[in-house]
Amino acid sequence: MKRNYLLEIKKQEFVTGLTMALFPHYTNTGHLQCTVIGAFGENIVEKSPLNVLNESCEYYGSSFEGRLKSAQQILKRQKNLPIMVSITLEYCMIPLGSPLKKDTAWVSFRYIKQIDPKGANSIITFHNGVQLEVNISKDVLETRLNKAARLISTYQLRQKMNKDKRMINLIAEDPEEY
Repeated sequence: MKRNYLLEIKKQEFVTGLTMALFPHYTNTGHLQCTVIGAFGENIVEKSPLNVLNESCEYYGSSFEGRLKSAQQILKRQKNLPIMVSITLEYCMIPLGSPLKKDTAWVSFRYIKQIDPKGANSIITFHNGVQLEVNISKDVLETRLNKAARLISTYQLRQKMNKDKRMINLIAEDPEEY
């Protein structure tokens, strides 16, 4: 796997529209850290991927637990659910393991261009050409992508329905608005 990025250490990082993936790694002293792979480079954050996600959810107005409960309500009886870090900005992260484990890797729904099998693993190709080999099968990863697509479309539909309801109320209450 080729990555031509500069690595720098930061103390704080949030998931943004440029975040492609969060990967855990342990330091020589056994501390869990997170490599944030962005569209233009990588950052090492001195926090776990789960902590980065939780702080990102809080930054955008919720918490990891709140976003997880919302996903559970929409995708009933499903496991390993995606998380909408920001509903408004449609930042949806897909877990490559259990979402509750601190050392689970996460990938951004919006950046995945293609998934190719490689034995029991998969190779994810992002829209900017970066490729990552991950220890999850293509079929399982595509199922998780489908869950993320359903979650995103449900939130989009809810926002549209709320907007339509406001327009109906405006029409019914005040005909002079035209």
